[in-house]
Amino acid sequence: MYKIAIVEDEWESAERLSQCLELYSRESGAMFNITRYKNGLNFLEEYKPTYDIVFMDIDMPHKNGLAVAGELRRIDPAVVLIFVTFLAKYAVRGYEVEALSYMVKPLNYNAFKMTMDRAVSRCARWDRPTVLLPSSEGTIRIELSCLNCVEIADHNITYHTTQGDFSAYGTMRTVEKLLPAQQFSRCNRSVLVNLRSVKRISGDFVYVGDQKFEISRTRKQAFLEAIHAYSIST
Repeated sequence: MYKIAIVEDEWESAERLSQCLELYSRESGAMFNITRYKNGLNFLEEYKPTYDIVFMDIDMPHKNGLAVAGELRRIDPAVVLIFVTFLAKYAVRGYEVEALSYMVKPLNYNAFKMTMDRAVSRCARWDRPTVLLPSSEGTIRIELSCLNCVEIADHNITYHTTQGDFSAYGTMRTVEKLLPAQQFSRCNRSVLVNLRSVKRISGDFVYVGDQKFEISRTRKQAFLEAIHAYSIST
């Protein structure tokens, strides 16, 4: 079952998209749970990072689809995003927010089917596990492979990811419980490292992404053992 959001202010366009999804479901056997939103503001206010695919109109009242997509990516870098629009000349900007594709209205089913094949294939390939983490912007969904490390200072948490940094308030122990212990290990009291993101270790320092962190003396042995165990398990 794929969860789908349609963000579209025009009833006829939303209905046509729903019809295409129903036909695709009958032909492919894929099952869809569809939620409609009449504008981008309502979509963002109610958004939970549990959707697989989002269809986004560009020309909408209050806030256009490109602006909505930019905010969407802050809380959900993983969801498959597809623009559906009359404004084809603007759709190329969709790649700035990592849109899978765009479709021009009125929808042609054959073109829709090809796009859906790609979208479903990407969802099905999600051997890229994700994690839902609390942040100052609400719950965010992050691919584990994109989360380089987590840093804390006085209960202020920073998630360092390949899509940028996200902040939260809490404890490292709470975050640790949400992440797989075999893939994440503390190099010191304040930094939890994604072992997949480790580039190298030099002396008492570990290089993660484009950052360098000290490995504390008390945690060094356990940290090196965790890296070794992870490397032989992958």
